[in-house]
Amino acid sequence: MIVTFALLAATVVLDIIGQVFFKLGVGHDEGHTGGVGGFLRDLISPWIVAGVVVYVGEFIVWFAALTRAPLSEAFPFNALAYVGVVLASRFVLHEKVSMRRWLGTGAIALGVTLVFLP
Repeated sequence: MIVTFALLAATVVLDIIGQVFFKLGVGHDEGHTGGVGGFLRDLISPWIVAGVVVYVGEFIVWFAALTRAPLSEAFPFNALAYVGVVLASRFVLHEKVSMRRWLGTGAIALGVTLVFLP
């Protein structure tokens, strides 16, 4: 049970880290003009490469978690990544998060809690 929880928690954490890396790779270049050139430049960004590496790790850990947990439990647990991404957006990326988004994030956390209550 503890190993299953640790695997599921690791997938959530890796998902959050990967999303932050992707945002750092594409979202903070004020001179970013888009287009094919911008897209190609983004693809070779160290942050994007790191995000892909993290996602490969998450993919492997997710499969390990699925060997131990029913999908009906594992997938709802993964919704905690949404909560973590909002927290990381606010406190790591310093984005403004509206009250409505905080309320929605709380609703997701409550929903995951309800799925796992005995």
